[in-house]
Amino acid sequence: MYAALFVLAWLSATVPALLDPRNDASQQPLLSTSTLANFSVGFSLQSSYGAAAVIFENQDGDLQTHTKVHYGDKAYQEVMARLSLASSRHLAPPYEDTEEYFDDQPRRAVRNGLKKLGLPASYDVDVLAGVIKQLRSDLESEYHIRVSEAVFTSTHLLALYQDDLMDMADHVGIKYVIPKEQFKPILWETAAAYAGYGLGLCEHWRDVDRCQRETDDMPKINVLVVHYSRTALTTGLVPIRNAVGAFEPDPLHVENFTLGSDAISDYLNPEDYWADVKDVLLNVMRRFPGYQGPHKIMMTGDMVHNEDFMKFVKETIEQHRGFVPPILYEEALTAAAKGAAELMRRGPAPWS
Repeated sequence: MYAALFVLAWLSATVPALLDPRNDASQQPLLSTSTLANFSVGFSLQSSYGAAAVIFENQDGDLQTHTKVHYGDKAYQEVMARLSLASSRHLAPPYEDTEEYFDDQPRRAVRNGLKKLGLPASYDVDVLAGVIKQLRSDLESEYHIRVSEAVFTSTHLLALYQDDLMDMADHVGIKYVIPKEQFKPILWETAAAYAGYGLGLCEHWRDVDRCQRETDDMPKINVLVVHYSRTALTTGLVPIRNAVGAFEPDPLHVENFTLGSDAISDYLNPEDYWADVKDVLLNVMRRFPGYQGPHKIMMTGDMVHNEDFMKFVKETIEQHRGFVPPILYEEALTAAAKGAAELMRRGPAPWS
């Protein structure tokens, strides 16, 4: 009964979208006669916005990269905040054992039933898909292309699962591509942004053996990852050698959707806000004092270039570690999307 009511609730809002011809994933690129015929697309879901990047490659191998940003509405921001909470977690693939698999079948059955009707698999999927639809529309209209496949990445969220992203991609008619060497369920923002900054990528990626040798020679470092937006402050201390191999278990991350830049006005004393920011910045390093570094700080988000925030980050790290490592921040707004597009350009995993 509840599933039926859920289906009916979606009909009036979503049926018109089913008639949109852009939802036909079989549509072909419109640049087939252009010198920029080859292109690759990546999408990133950030705490308060989404970003897209497209890399065009001409016949000489020269690359051009373009990006688009779309800010999510209140519903989007609320979904992202809720998915950051441990209380929002539920069973989802990959499962620990067969018991979890069978226990999750009722949820999967409802989602599959909705998908067969052409509806989003869940409310969250529908909201996230709205941002991707807008970004795709922006890319297609400006660059005269048809986006039918892409690599997707997201801000690290405790309750976001691979089936959410795959169902989202399916709902908007874009093939969900898993990058080469991507064995984890989700390509998180850290790995994608690291690639977007041009790090953790072999140069000769078309030669498998040579690429592997280059990867083996990459130094393994600990990167302090800081995402700062209008709605959230998230951090992580992530060991990285090659980008897609970034080690990102949940304990190495902190996700706080009450400390975005907009929250400072909620504090009677701004010093209290910065004290809370400091606690989040140092949280993982304090809990795992055995981790060396950080050897780099990598920043993402739309408010990273706030002078007060950047100054505070540098002062906090210097006080805690005695030095400030190199900081990557220039491409903070779109680095993750750019990295996803570059991984898309390098081709899918055999199991994608």
